[in-house]
Amino acid sequence: MAKDFEVRVNKQRLEAIMRNLPSRTDDALDTLALEGKRIVQMSFNTSGAGRTYQRRGGRFHVASVAGMPPNIDTGKLMNAIYIYTPKRFWRAISTGDTEYAPMLEFGTSKMAARPFMRPMVIQLRKMIPQVFDRIVE
Repeated sequence: MAKDFEVRVNKQRLEAIMRNLPSRTDDALDTLALEGKRIVQMSFNTSGAGRTYQRRGGRFHVASVAGMPPNIDTGKLMNAIYIYTPKRFWRAISTGDTEYAPMLEFGTSKMAARPFMRPMVIQLRKMIPQVFDRIVE
């Protein structure tokens, strides 16, 4: 089962911004979500070469190094990343219907993790204050 994680933001300041500047808040959230999607997609294929193995059908795949984002095999995961809005002032970045995304992100009993979402969250956390500071200037 996949593990969940979340980012917490100063709720009082954010609520004041949402109340006073709702359309600019949506713009800021869209900016952060698009940047998050870009970070995730650009992280694929940035690892050095790990183990090479033959897939069903005879194709070979070079896995990423443990602890690094996954290398691209079919492109399904990278192309499945999308943003949605579950409710107002929320943005979510999803791995779509790729059933193996949690296994790559968190690892399994037989494979070390190849995180690609958690590093994006770390990068976005640093950007959040600057993005929201820009909308209140």
